[in-house]
Amino acid sequence: MGTAMIGPAKKIALGGGKSADLYLLRFGDDGRLESPQTAQMAVDAAAKATDVFVFSHGWNTVYRDALADYERFAKGFIAQRAEHGLPTPPDYAPVLIGVIWPSAWFVFGDAKGPKIAGGPGGLEAAKMLAEVTKDLSPEARSEIFEIVDGSVRLNEAEATRVAKLMKPLWTSDPSMGAPNLKAILAAWQRLDGGDSTPFTPDNSPIGRRRGSGDGQVAAAGGGRFDPVTWARMASVWQIKARAGEVGKKGVGPLLVRLLKASKTSRIHLVGHSFGARVMLSAVARPTLPRNVHSLLLLQPAVNRWCFAAEVLDTGRKGGYAEVLDRVDRPIISTWSTHDFPLHEAFHLFVRGDSLGEINAAAVGDTERYGALGGYGPGGLSGSQTLKAKALKPGDDYALNGSKKVVVLDGSGEVDGKVAIPSHGEVNSPVTWWMLHQLVAK
Repeated sequence: MGTAMIGPAKKIALGGGKSADLYLLRFGDDGRLESPQTAQMAVDAAAKATDVFVFSHGWNTVYRDALADYERFAKGFIAQRAEHGLPTPPDYAPVLIGVIWPSAWFVFGDAKGPKIAGGPGGLEAAKMLAEVTKDLSPEARSEIFEIVDGSVRLNEAEATRVAKLMKPLWTSDPSMGAPNLKAILAAWQRLDGGDSTPFTPDNSPIGRRRGSGDGQVAAAGGGRFDPVTWARMASVWQIKARAGEVGKKGVGPLLVRLLKASKTSRIHLVGHSFGARVMLSAVARPTLPRNVHSLLLLQPAVNRWCFAAEVLDTGRKGGYAEVLDRVDRPIISTWSTHDFPLHEAFHLFVRGDSLGEINAAAVGDTERYGALGGYGPGGLSGSQTLKAKALKPGDDYALNGSKKVVVLDGSGEVDGKVAIPSHGEVNSPVTWWMLHQLVAK
């Protein structure tokens, strides 16, 4: 982890002898700001700025990687402006703010994890379990370690006991509801490869069918349980909850300060993965003095019904439905079938008792529980949504109508390369151009 400093972390050259300051602001496990002096400097700078760009990284990103990603995005965005001859207002004075929040659970040395599915990837199961159980009681921790110590696989009784002991972790965010242990165990087996049955909205091997109760969970098949998979599941749940807290308690109040500091500066938000949840929670939770100008969601790890006026048959609106009216420009949200975590596994990892974020549920039904970055949004009308393919830089998106959300499919090729080839590969000319299109007016 890098060492924070007071004041700008970098100066990014704009050309013509001008530069923009990049401020990095830390937020803690509880979501609250931990860089008050630098934050005040950023707010003071925003008061004189024409545009303020706020970026949030996703999961498993440490300080040095976040700084490198923010710097690369900013430099690529600036270079693209010159490459395509985009006009720069004579008074253009941007300020850049990068959010640093504790999203990395299992990063040892040069290893990055957890991968959302598959084997341990070189990470030590004991360290993973120690980290993910640190907030449990000493008695619960001792019993869990006694069960899993030296075990490669647990039997069903052992896995059930571990799930019950770790249940407080799954309810650490009161808004997310308590999990159903049968569904969790079924998802655990599914991620371990215990069931290869394709899941569909009508035939979900590990999820609730429409109208069924929590007790009616189809079995995922026989087999034993890998404790590393459980640690991954628990970590994803906690990081997801943390992203919401960072947005609500940290970045949201920061947005209020930025918007109040200047009545003319345009605020642009960019969030990747769970960083999209940070940004959505920041816009949804507080009462903003005025709208933010733009919001770019890159492979958002949130439920796909988050913007819906009504989430399927629940009678409730999506947890981020209000965000649609708090952003001046259409919200751009990307998705890709090549994003394995969000297309194949998100709906298995996160399990609660409700749909549509901020309360999110996920079992095996991708229609109901799939990720926004894996399948695109649900519950939005054609009058609200524009669906299009990711375009090459230089081509214009149709952003001037009444559409609230522009959903861009990054599964296809742009200039001979897949636009969004994986969950993490979102810092590219294709995505820089998306932001240019939002900032242009």
